[in-house]
Amino acid sequence: MRKTTTALFCLGMLTSVWAGQQSERASIGLENIQIKGDLEKRIHRNFDRLESERFQPIVDKGCLRVPQYSWPGDMEGRTILSLAMLQQAGERDAKYLPKTMEVVPGRMNELGYFGKNYFPKCDEQQLSGHGWLLRGLCELYLDRKDPSVKKMIENIVDNLVVPTQGKHKVYPIDPTTRAKGKGSYSGEVAGVEGVWRLSTDVGCDFIFMDGVIQAADVLNRKDIYPIIDEMVARFLEVDLVAIEAQTHATLTALRGLVRYAEMTDNPELIAETEKRFDLYVREGSTENHANYNWFGRPTHTEPCAFIDGFMVGYQLWQATGNTRYLEEAHRIYFNGMGHGQRANGGFGCDKCLGSKDANLYLSNPEAWWCCSMRGSEGLVKAAEYSFVQSGNTLMLPFFNDATVAFKGGMLNISTAYPYDGSVTVKVEKAPESGTALSFFKPSWAGKTAVALNGKSVESAEKDNFVSVNAALKAGDTLVYSFKQEPYLADTHNIHTIKGYQKVYQGPLVLGAMTKKETTLPKNAKLKWNAQTKEIKLGKLKLAPINDVIDVMYDRQTYKRQVLWKKN
Repeated sequence: MRKTTTALFCLGMLTSVWAGQQSERASIGLENIQIKGDLEKRIHRNFDRLESERFQPIVDKGCLRVPQYSWPGDMEGRTILSLAMLQQAGERDAKYLPKTMEVVPGRMNELGYFGKNYFPKCDEQQLSGHGWLLRGLCELYLDRKDPSVKKMIENIVDNLVVPTQGKHKVYPIDPTTRAKGKGSYSGEVAGVEGVWRLSTDVGCDFIFMDGVIQAADVLNRKDIYPIIDEMVARFLEVDLVAIEAQTHATLTALRGLVRYAEMTDNPELIAETEKRFDLYVREGSTENHANYNWFGRPTHTEPCAFIDGFMVGYQLWQATGNTRYLEEAHRIYFNGMGHGQRANGGFGCDKCLGSKDANLYLSNPEAWWCCSMRGSEGLVKAAEYSFVQSGNTLMLPFFNDATVAFKGGMLNISTAYPYDGSVTVKVEKAPESGTALSFFKPSWAGKTAVALNGKSVESAEKDNFVSVNAALKAGDTLVYSFKQEPYLADTHNIHTIKGYQKVYQGPLVLGAMTKKETTLPKNAKLKWNAQTKEIKLGKLKLAPINDVIDVMYDRQTYKRQVLWKKN
C-alpha cells in the first residue's frame, strides 16, 4: 500500500489523524518478503493452475474467450491481473503472459477495448469486465513499466471510461427495476433500463469503478475524477439489501473506495466503507466467513467476493487501526479462502453455511472463469499483508513462515499459527539499531510471552499489538507466544438458522464429518490436540475446514457439520 500524503487543503482534524494512521502502517514491499510454508504452497499451486491450458492465450479458448462471450474483457482482465500479481510475488515470471499481451490488442475493437461500442448506451457487464482489465493492466504496468501497456490503459480510459460521464448518476438502483431471483454462477444481461443494459450481477458497474480509480491513480488523470465522483455518489445511494446487490460487486467497490480515499485524502469514504463492510459481515457472509452471492439470496458462495472482503478487512485496519477488521480478515483467510481453494490450486463455490442447515457442502468444483484468478490476488496480498512497517518497527499483523529483509537485517520467521499461538524469529543478519518488532494479539489470544534466546524479555502491549525493543544480533532467536484454546461462539449472520453456535480454535472454524446432524456432548470440555490438530469428543472429531487444498473430496458426498445446537 502507498503511504497517504499530507492533505493539500484543510479537511479538518479527522483527515490529519486518518492520514497519520495510514502512513504508520505501510507495506514493506513484496520484494522484501519470501513467503514459505502453507501460503507458499497455496501460491505455487494457484500459479501452476493459472498456467494450465485453461488460462493460456489460445484464440477462442483459454483466457481469450469466443467473440460471443457476454462479459467482454472480464476473463482476459482477470487472467492478466492474476498473472501480474503472481509475478509480483517474486518467485517466477508468468510463462504465458507475454504471449497473452501480444495477442490481446488484436482481439479488441478499433477503439481499443473488448466487445461492441454500445454508445450512447452502457453495458454494465462490458464495463465490469473492463474494471478487471484496467486493474490487470495497471498492476502489470506498475511492475514492468511497459509503455505499450500504459497506452492500452489510456485507450480504455479515453474511449470507454470518458464516454460514460453523466450516465452513472442514472444507473438504475430502484429495487423495482432490477431483476430478482435471476442469475447463476455467471451473470447474464437481464434487460434494458434507460441507457443501461443491466446484469443479474446487480451492481457490477461498481466493479468498473474500482478499475477506473486505479487507472486514474496510475495515469495521474485527475480529469476523470468527476466520473469517479459520479460513480462513488451513486454507489453510496444504493440500498444494498433492498436491491439484492451482488456481494462481489459490493466488496470490490469498497476496495475502490479505500483507494480513492487515499488518493483524495477523504476519510469520509473510509467511514462509508466501514458501514457497508459491517453490513456485509452481518447480512452477507456465511458462518465460515465466505459469502452469499447476493444480499438476501444465499444460493452459493463466490470466492471473488470474500477475497475482496479479506482485502477490505485488512485495509480498514490499516486505515483505522481497529483490529476487529484485522480479525475478520484472519477469519476470512483461514476459513473462507482456506475452504474455497481446491486441490488443483483454483477456487470453487460452496453452499452457504447456515442459510438452511448446519452443514457445509461443496457447490461446484472450480469457478475457473473468475474465482481462480481472483484467488491469485488474495494469496499474494496475504503474503504482502504479513509484514508492515511503522517507522523503525516491523509489525506482524498476520503470521506466516517467511524470510524478511527489513532495516538492513534478514529475519527468518516460522509459526505454529493458526493452530497454536507461537511465532519464532531467527536473526540471520542483524537489523539497524533501534529496530523493534510488534506482534498482533487477537482477541482470542490468552496470556502472551516473549523470550530472547530462551530468556524472558520485556514487552509492551498497545492497540492489540505486543512490541519488543530488545537489540537483535545475528544468531538470536526471539519467540512470541500466546495461549490459544478452543472456544464456542455465536453465529454472526442475522439470517442464519437460529439456536446454533460454532467451535473455533483461534481464527479456525472447526467441523466434523457426520452422516446426520449431531450435537456436542453436554458440558463438553474442548481440548485441542496440537499433534493431530483436532478436538476429539468421543467418536466426534472436530478439525479445521481449511484442508480442501490437500484432500480431493467427492462433491456429491461431502458434508461437514460446522454448526452445533446450543445445549
